[in-house]
Amino acid sequence: MTFLPRVHRLSVRLANQIAAGEVVERPASVLKELLENSLDSGASNICVDIEGGGVRLIRVQDDGCGIHRDDMELALSRHATSKINELTDLERLSSMGFRGEALASITSVSRCRIVSRTAEMETGCCLEVAGSELQGELSPQAHPPGTTVEVRDLFYNTPARRRFLRSERTEQGHLESVFKQVALSRFDVSFSLNNAQRAVHKLRASQDIKGQERRVMQLCGKTFLDRTLHIEFEAAGMRLWGWIATPDFARSQTDLQYFYLNGRTIRDRLVNHAIRQAYQDRLYHGRHPAYVLFLEMAPEQVDVNVHPTKHEVRFREARMVHDFLVSSLQRALDGSADAALVTPSDDIVSPAESTPYRLSSPGRSSSPPMPPVAGSIREQMSAYKKLHEPMQPEQTETAPGLLGTALAELYGRYILAQRDEQLLLIDIVQARECLFREQLGISVGQGSVSVQPLLLPIQIQLEQTQYKILEQYSERLRELGFDISQVGPGNVMVRQLPRLLRDCDAGMLVPALLTGLARRPVEEQDLVAAVARHAARAVIRRTTLGELSVLLREVGPMAQEQDGRRIYVELERVDLDKLFR
Repeated sequence: MTFLPRVHRLSVRLANQIAAGEVVERPASVLKELLENSLDSGASNICVDIEGGGVRLIRVQDDGCGIHRDDMELALSRHATSKINELTDLERLSSMGFRGEALASITSVSRCRIVSRTAEMETGCCLEVAGSELQGELSPQAHPPGTTVEVRDLFYNTPARRRFLRSERTEQGHLESVFKQVALSRFDVSFSLNNAQRAVHKLRASQDIKGQERRVMQLCGKTFLDRTLHIEFEAAGMRLWGWIATPDFARSQTDLQYFYLNGRTIRDRLVNHAIRQAYQDRLYHGRHPAYVLFLEMAPEQVDVNVHPTKHEVRFREARMVHDFLVSSLQRALDGSADAALVTPSDDIVSPAESTPYRLSSPGRSSSPPMPPVAGSIREQMSAYKKLHEPMQPEQTETAPGLLGTALAELYGRYILAQRDEQLLLIDIVQARECLFREQLGISVGQGSVSVQPLLLPIQIQLEQTQYKILEQYSERLRELGFDISQVGPGNVMVRQLPRLLRDCDAGMLVPALLTGLARRPVEEQDLVAAVARHAARAVIRRTTLGELSVLLREVGPMAQEQDGRRIYVELERVDLDKLFR
């Protein structure tokens, strides 16, 4: 028989370290907690400094109300908070933090230094802690009103946790992601972020719509802002406002999805389901909408105390919230149908013709549409496009290939084809990817990549990670036929593409390609496959049946070469009969 040790009480230090496992997952978790504390203190300016991916240093300085001298040591103990006093306070919670675990958990796994001063204090006071143990006594120190928290050597006393951290570059990316989430939640607060004493972001506070959109553009990119609708809806004590991207800006990742409930960023299944339902039948399978949305409602109608990280919430009237989100977003998207590109099968619209559409209230545009382009200019642009469109094959040239002849296009994504007496269903995106990869690879191998100058160069604002990837792959992309040059801080100009990709939207292709390469770096020989994969999803020009038949004939010989990826499926007569009998 195995005898267990006697029951005993955990030490305060060990209890804090165990609690840190829920609160402090990585350096980004520390930054999130410190930024939320700064916002709760009423700060109007917050400065963040990081080094070594947050492991060496995370410093957050604010000009908030500060911590009283007599409360400094108490603030570092577990379950100590100024946000709530009794259970009923949880029902009307409006602050970001309230559990009283953050500082205690952070100091238990790091070397921490806190300097704070209230408006009534003549000088600030400093307290240093390492692994939940005080390092000396409280000492006076010069400091402006507010608080500075320095967290150094994260996980120095828990090496097992430190081994699970990713590379410095990856952790830095998570830190910047958290900074963006918090900075987008409060437009009335100035934020700055420095990495190794180098400025990364400097965001000014603003209350008007222009200032808010300037911050959205700085953090999410100009392309995102140009293809968004500004919405605002109110009903049943709820208010939904923010920016949603039109369906043509759909992305392959969920990296541009920010949703805030009463200023708190959340990842809730009910909210995600409502947004997906609003975009239903507007996006291809595997594509995700982009948005920055704010939902405001009475604190009594939501419970935020259901998860240690406070990302999940519980609504008292879940069905009403769900229906409000779906109906509001659908009305906004329906109202944008005439002003925005809705499906990837629409004709390409030049930057001079496209107009960002805004909804300041349901179904009402906040700015009049641009006047139509003069007829002569339209005719010239139409003639230019026709020069670069593939030749329309004659009826006698559309001889069936290995994949047959195109009969119809389904949902803008599939081709219904006939091969002898058999019907086939072909995935257009997979077919294009296969064709792009094969033909672009042959051109690169022969050293003769044909290029296509753009009618109008497209300016794109890149995120920092995207720009670093562009610098890394710039020479190789130039060999593939891309002409992408820097025109300003974080801004690049796309002037030409490989001729094979002339039907692709460069404003969609380039950011998606760089984001994909940042998430999954590839060797040089695999870059062609990455370009082909993203280019196949960036084709937005309407395709005729004749062109689809040409596509089937060209991709037919290589249709069997896909490992684990099906380009087409065969529709058997017996399967069709089962649908009706």
